[in-house]
Amino acid sequence: MSLERWQNFSKDEQLKHIASEVKRASLYEKENPELKNEILERGLSFIDLSLEDGKWKDNVRLLYLLRNLLAESYVGKRVGLESIYALF
Repeated sequence: MSLERWQNFSKDEQLKHIASEVKRASLYEKENPELKNEILERGLSFIDLSLEDGKWKDNVRLLYLLRNLLAESYVGKRVGLESIYALF
């Protein structure tokens, strides 16, 4: 997705897109780790787009926290995706 398109979404809509990817990844957490990681990559890219969006300039801490948690799950650390999804 392009940054220009992403910026058309409100902060709430951006978070919902990120949350959707986290939920989708959690469905494949045990069954298909490769697919889980592909989905997490998309979620991470959405977070990166949000970090580039000026709407978030005063709230980047939340985005960095989410990014860190998703990245930890991506590399195999014991971070339950359901618990991350509960943050939304």
